[in-house]
Amino acid sequence: MGTVAIPETKTMLTLPGDAVRQILWRFSDRFDLQMLVQSARGVARGTVARMVAAGERNTHEWTPAKDEMLDAFDRAGVTAAFMEPEEGGFIVGPKNLALGLAAFELAWVDGGAATASLAGFLALSPIHERGTPEQVTRYKTSPLRRSPVKTASPGAAHSRSLSPSPTSASTPAC
Repeated sequence: MGTVAIPETKTMLTLPGDAVRQILWRFSDRFDLQMLVQSARGVARGTVARMVAAGERNTHEWTPAKDEMLDAFDRAGVTAAFMEPEEGGFIVGPKNLALGLAAFELAWVDGGAATASLAGFLALSPIHERGTPEQVTRYKTSPLRRSPVKTASPGAAHSRSLSPSPTSASTPAC
């Protein structure tokens, strides 16, 4: 009987790094997208990872830690990725790749965080496409550049300030 030689196949032992992904997804020349990826990764490995370690994914209740996650999105520019530059955003033109990249980075740590970021973008889509100037100003101006406004947090009656201002706690809910 003869012997059969099985060819040795090499497998990828690690996932592609940033440089390879930037080439594969064609954003190696887009500094704004590279910085968004780094910012989203920082939120994922910081705020979101601490939330996961504390068991926040085990409850559907709105908690102060989940509120902090939304504030971290604001500080890191994840929220502003959806906005036009005149509204406080930093990406000109189509934003689908940017939103996907941010969600991808968040999903490495927690799928719920990625879903929360995408749900926020999806909620603003009708205002982005057909909103009145007043609605655009109210809901899409960068939270860090706007006067304190409170909006209802997802899934709860809890009000969340969209501004880091210490006076926002006394602003009535809208």
